[in-house]
Amino acid sequence: MPAFFIYAITEMKFTCIIPAAGKGTRFGNSIPKQFLKIDNTMIIEHAIISLINGFSTCDIHTLSIIIACDAEYESMLTELCTKHISQESFAIVRGGNTRQESIRNAIEHKLAENSDVFCIHDAVRPFIPKKVMYSLLQAINVYECVIPVLDITDTLKRTTKDVIIETIDRSQYKLAQTPQFFHADRYLESIEQVDHTSQFTDDSSMMEQLQFVVHTVEGSELMKKVTYPYDLQLAEFHATVYKDLHG
Repeated sequence: MPAFFIYAITEMKFTCIIPAAGKGTRFGNSIPKQFLKIDNTMIIEHAIISLINGFSTCDIHTLSIIIACDAEYESMLTELCTKHISQESFAIVRGGNTRQESIRNAIEHKLAENSDVFCIHDAVRPFIPKKVMYSLLQAINVYECVIPVLDITDTLKRTTKDVIIETIDRSQYKLAQTPQFFHADRYLESIEQVDHTSQFTDDSSMMEQLQFVVHTVEGSELMKKVTYPYDLQLAEFHATVYKDLHG
């Protein structure tokens, strides 16, 4: 059964967590990809701006942002965050060896205390259309776990080595994106119960393992993750589209 908050969404405390300690080894660059620039702005700064703009669609005022990163980037991120959010509303914490460790470090910071909702977002997804954020915020007011997803448009095959075993009905599958929203009490419950030897590529996977129902809203092609050099070129185009949508 859906869980309904007692208070209006504008009265909830939202904490955004951005794990940004990844090395970006698949990208093949000495600088982690979240600190590369698109349209003269760092990818992670685009992500922060997109989140803040997205929360404004529902007039959310109690918003905190916690970023987990390597020590060498702490001062730079502190200066960056100061440009967009008040000093008492953000924190920079030390990143862990895994994504899960980074998120746990963020959740343990005092700024995350008494949160109603955790919003967890990949540092390398620079653009979030306001329409998607609005849908996520409306949905988390009803459900305990909500994520954005995309349809798969290519034909989907299951293979062994270089041999196709079968063609899979793609209508049963979706591509998961971030930001992902979770009721804070349920998320805290999950990280205490989950097998910490498991590696999850996203947080909804952890919730699924513990039998929480994860609901979905329609995502966006603009929210593509920057993983490979070509994605950076595509993101330059997405920056133009995002500007056209939101001014």
